[in-house]
Amino acid sequence: MAKISASLLASDFSNVGADVLRAQSAGVDAFHFDMMDGHYVPNIALSPQHLIALRQYSNLPFHLHLELGNPDYVLEHFPQLDADVIFVQWDTLVDPIKTFSLIRSRGAKVGLSFNPRDDFIPAQSCIAYLDYFLILSVHPGFGGQSMLAGTPERILIAKKLIQSEKPDLPLMVDGGVTLDNALPLLQAGVDWLIIGNDLFKQKNLETYLQKIKSLN
Repeated sequence: MAKISASLLASDFSNVGADVLRAQSAGVDAFHFDMMDGHYVPNIALSPQHLIALRQYSNLPFHLHLELGNPDYVLEHFPQLDADVIFVQWDTLVDPIKTFSLIRSRGAKVGLSFNPRDDFIPAQSCIAYLDYFLILSVHPGFGGQSMLAGTPERILIAKKLIQSEKPDLPLMVDGGVTLDNALPLLQAGVDWLIIGNDLFKQKNLETYLQKIKSLN
């Protein structure tokens, strides 16, 4: 059964706490926080303060995605990053093992995220250090984009690489995931679906999640 992480980039920013409660009650498995600073991507989104403020609404895992160009600085200088998993972008890493160590020093698990144009092979030696492997199926920065063509095929490539290095490593996909395109992703080997717009626009989240989770 697929696990679902609700992307809060698509939540109602005037009442995020209510959306967290609604999604948790409906059956999501985690919450995904996109943290952007306007440099790595041309957008500014969630901050460490959102992690702190929203923790009172949920005991589910918080997944923090650092979509910024200086992850080491943030990990070293922001004391309050209340996340269970911290994802960093592959193309922002100077010394991957150092960055992974910084994440673990905060008591968080390590996630590595790949842009649509990133080659997986150069990161092969890092797979043993990871807890999650994330494929972006849109270009990072903005919610509401349609999934790029060829994403299931790209997942198959990543799955083969993971199976050769760390077979139990969970594979995740983020970007344009909907009820209509989820099945090919799951069939290709995805373990986690990160869903934003298609989830939060639903009037009946519980029924929607039941349909998603019954696909495979």
